[in-house]
Amino acid sequence: MGGFLRQLVWWLPAGIALTDTVVSVLLVEGQSMWPTLNEDPYFGDLVLVEKISYKWLHKYQRGDVAVLWAPDQPHQQLVKRIIALEQDVVWDSEKGKPTKIPQGRCWLEGDNPEASGDSRNMYGPVHLGLLEGRVTHVIWPPWRIGAVRRWYPADRLIVEADSGSGSGVKDPGGF
Repeated sequence: MGGFLRQLVWWLPAGIALTDTVVSVLLVEGQSMWPTLNEDPYFGDLVLVEKISYKWLHKYQRGDVAVLWAPDQPHQQLVKRIIALEQDVVWDSEKGKPTKIPQGRCWLEGDNPEASGDSRNMYGPVHLGLLEGRVTHVIWPPWRIGAVRRWYPADRLIVEADSGSGSGVKDPGGF
């Protein structure tokens, strides 16, 4: 028994550090990311969350499925898709006008607008510091195992801020 406790004392902090800063597993509940996640309403998807790119490298990409801390409930994690990054202009469907994303923030939306509380209808632009990691793979249930695709609806982003990659106007729409 003493050997087990000694091993536990050694490995527990290492495991906590690993899941806090490198990679973790998360059970996704709810239908806000349907059909990307939780395609079957009876089985929540268990997903792999990669954290290095957000926590260490601060590398956020449009189309990532991100895990974040809820702006209004600091102990609750949400899963949403990054639609726009700082200095981008996105179409705010709730206000019916374009919105420029301020420095240090991003625009997040669920893939299922009827079931999602997100930047459109609850939070507006969300601080990048709330982002915890990006969902890379579904790892359970077995019939759903696979990579989570990065994409975003082209009609939502009006102007993509210049990131040195030749990006520019997506859909000016008169704005």
